[in-house]
Amino acid sequence: MKREEVSEESKKEFSDKVNEQAGRTSKGIVLSPKSMSQAQLMSWNNDGYILIPNFLNEEDCDEMDKEVLKIINNIIPEGSAFSHAYAGDGHIAIREMKPSPNAKRIEDEISKLFRIHSKGVFNDFIHKKLLGDILEDILGPDVDCFLSQYIFKNPGAWGQPWHQDSSYFPFDREPQVAAWLATSEATLENGCLVVLPGSHKESLHEHLPDEREGSNYGYTEIKDHDFSKEIPMTLSKGDLLLFHSFLMHKSYDNNSNFRRTAMVYHFAETGTNFGDIDSPTNEWISIRGKGLND
Repeated sequence: MKREEVSEESKKEFSDKVNEQAGRTSKGIVLSPKSMSQAQLMSWNNDGYILIPNFLNEEDCDEMDKEVLKIINNIIPEGSAFSHAYAGDGHIAIREMKPSPNAKRIEDEISKLFRIHSKGVFNDFIHKKLLGDILEDILGPDVDCFLSQYIFKNPGAWGQPWHQDSSYFPFDREPQVAAWLATSEATLENGCLVVLPGSHKESLHEHLPDEREGSNYGYTEIKDHDFSKEIPMTLSKGDLLLFHSFLMHKSYDNNSNFRRTAMVYHFAETGTNFGDIDSPTNEWISIRGKGLND
């Protein structure tokens, strides 16, 4: 199977850009929630995440998976020239740098699909009332979804090293909130997410280039920390994990024979300034508050 390589210079250049955010700190805890339960409030403030079991039914998870495969096969027709990234219909697909030698279809080689939260079942999800209520407790009454990514995690795919999402977001305020929906079961074997509880209280750490040969472009790694208290987040299909953008997290390799899928959204306060040039993977859509009237 054909492969592409990322130069050490490119990896260093990317991590240097990420580290422009190093040292930033986030605002304080949630004090007076309207919708969170007491247990959710304590989990968010103390650990940096909230787990909501059975948030989405299995049928809707399956529908997301089906729609993603349609998108991939529409924007990457059979016989397309080999590329690391593909764009079409407003979406961006990223290919694995180290695709499995057993890959037979294009979706077997894809790492992530970006910019899908403006349409169909993916857009329906970000307007769910319970989700919006909890996001309002954290971010305030005006909330945007600015980033979505479907993660394929095909058999043999490597995990992403320890990182903090806010290092990738050069915004004028924080935190942002990730909503990580398990659209398949997430296990130790197939590469579940792993978190370090309480690490959201720390500043943004230095992120070094991922030194693994053949690692995906954009992967960086925190190395100046003790991760011995990590917690693997084994999830059932339909479980939702909300987490703080300063929370340190990673994922394990997929050592199973099956794809481990997840639909991930990122949310921010409406009016967040992203600087002179926004990321091409971002698409700002208001889900609650004043932005809906713009």
